[in-house]
Amino acid sequence: MRHMATKTKTDQVKVALERLLRDEETQGHLRTAAARLREAKSRADGRKPSKAVSDKKLYSKVREAATALTQAGGSLRTKPQPKRGRRLALLAAAAGAIALALKKRGSGGPPPATA
Repeated sequence: MRHMATKTKTDQVKVALERLLRDEETQGHLRTAAARLREAKSRADGRKPSKAVSDKKLYSKVREAATALTQAGGSLRTKPQPKRGRRLALLAAAAGAIALALKKRGSGGPPPATA
């Protein structure tokens, strides 16, 4: 995938469209959103508005569609979201290595006397 400097809105739209055409994950999110919205509409069509508002399954379908759209929009952004999990794992590994080094360094002396 090409990386372009996005300076204008037109450039941003071009980059987003290019990603949309090539990114199967984003397409999957959009398919999921469309399916959930169709399911929600068909469920709402058979109910009175007062009943549709309190329908938990309908609410769940709309929420799933909104989540899928949010994920699709996030993947179309020009800058990738930071991966915090990797940073946390690296920090934990470094802390573990330091603790192990200190433990080995401390055990170099004579063993403690037992009574």
